[in-house]
Amino acid sequence: MSLGHSARRAVRGAFEKLPDTTRQNLVRRRAEFRGLSQLKANQALLALRLAELEDQARGPRPAREPVPDDRFPASVRSKLCTQAQLSEPWFTQWCEAMGEPPHAHRKTWEFTYVAEVLAELGLLEPGRRGLGFGVGREPLVSAFAARGAEIVATDLASDDREALGWQRSAQHASNVDGMLRPGVCDPEEFRKLVSWRPADMRAIPSDLHGFDFCWSVCALEHLGSLDAGAEFIERSVDTLAPGGIAVHTTEFNVNSNEDTVEVGPTVVYRERDLLALKERLESAGHEVAAFDFDRGDGLLDRYVDVPPYSDEPVLRFLFASYTLTSVAIVVRARRA
Repeated sequence: MSLGHSARRAVRGAFEKLPDTTRQNLVRRRAEFRGLSQLKANQALLALRLAELEDQARGPRPAREPVPDDRFPASVRSKLCTQAQLSEPWFTQWCEAMGEPPHAHRKTWEFTYVAEVLAELGLLEPGRRGLGFGVGREPLVSAFAARGAEIVATDLASDDREALGWQRSAQHASNVDGMLRPGVCDPEEFRKLVSWRPADMRAIPSDLHGFDFCWSVCALEHLGSLDAGAEFIERSVDTLAPGGIAVHTTEFNVNSNEDTVEVGPTVVYRERDLLALKERLESAGHEVAAFDFDRGDGLLDRYVDVPPYSDEPVLRFLFASYTLTSVAIVVRARRA
């Protein structure tokens, strides 16, 4: 008998020993939760269909003038996730390259935008070296190796207490094979180009340096405070060769530039926090791609998911009393 089967039998036995009224209340609450989950699934389907109809009625969107910044290509900016970007060719192309469905989901946007920035800057090619932080089982490692880049992927050590939660949700990898996506990158080539090592984002090992690029996807907001996440971005730039590129995504507070979640398991950055970080980095001689804080005007830019969260569409979601989305921060290390 498997351990899982034994555990289920034990739980079932304990449930049967509960008083009748307690069991009835639990069954009713379970049914209510399932009903709520189905209601949210229905709302998500409706929102997606309305967004499709909105796009069809609107037709091709006029190209927005990029926020001025002649230090970077026009397509490379530090920016928020918006519905309009999901219709751009690079979004679908990178979804296909990563073996990811082109879902209207902020996480999918994060993966594709990080890849698009690095590709646009000519960094995803043979001979380039990249460093990933908190990579878990994300598709970027395989996608970058498929382009010929040599990758050092890092995450918390498997015996780290904080890694246990990510392991339970199958988001933690502790070796090279745990990150491999065979449909994205040839396994033999992957093992030649990719290495894994444990690393805490709050104490980056000093021997990690000289990389052409580095990245993290929705990881730095879990370091305990706004300051800790900002300090990580600053230290990540130290791992780069002169002129190297860092791309990091994190949580952004859509509806407040005043109050936010400043400490805790998940923190949320405001516009003013990111502009202050930009000023510090540029004072040190680095270049931060201009921020485009456009919130978007599509239906999915106004649709706010609430707990229990569904898989899609989720470009905006409610956390505490704030509406959140994803933001990407692009930094070029000080040139020699």
